Amino acid sequence: MAYEKKSVWHYSEIEEDEETARLMPGFEIQYIITDETTNDNEGAVFGHCIFPPKSQHFPHRHQAAQEVVYVFKGRVVNGSVDEDGVITETECGPGAATHVAKGQIHWTRNPYDEPAEFAFAYYGAPSLAKSGYVDHKDDVPIENVEVTGELKHESLVDKDLAKFA
Repeated sequence: MAYEKKSVWHYSEIEEDEETARLMPGFEIQYIITDETTNDNEGAVFGHCIFPPKSQHFPHRHQAAQEVVYVFKGRVVNGSVDEDGVITETECGPGAATHVAKGQIHWTRNPYDEPAEFAFAYYGAPSLAKSGYVDHKDDVPIENVEVTGELKHESLVDKDLAKFA
């Protein structure tokens, strides 16, 4: 979809694209501020997402961008792998913000019975395509189970794979 570039957008104006639908089937997600929608944008993405109950976005990383997720409604579990290979998942409700370093493996999932609504932003790249997205679904198998508070997994991810960019 080609957009007329402007500085103010409402998420309802953004259509779902094929790549987003492939990566996150069944989600309502709009990449609102990108290099395709906004003039002079060289390094930021801002988006809106509603995760249906029992859904998940699998482990991945952005080689060229940091990411922030801010929850408005419902709850999600934000997970990540640190450079020592330690897997940590945290329950995040309304008002919670999560930061992910450039190159860090991470994911968001909704194992709960209600939908979750949040905003996300990438810093360092102006689009998903330019963020250096790498899928790690098969490298970090995560079950979509509920988490209360914070959970550190006993299993580790290989340190060479876990290294940030």
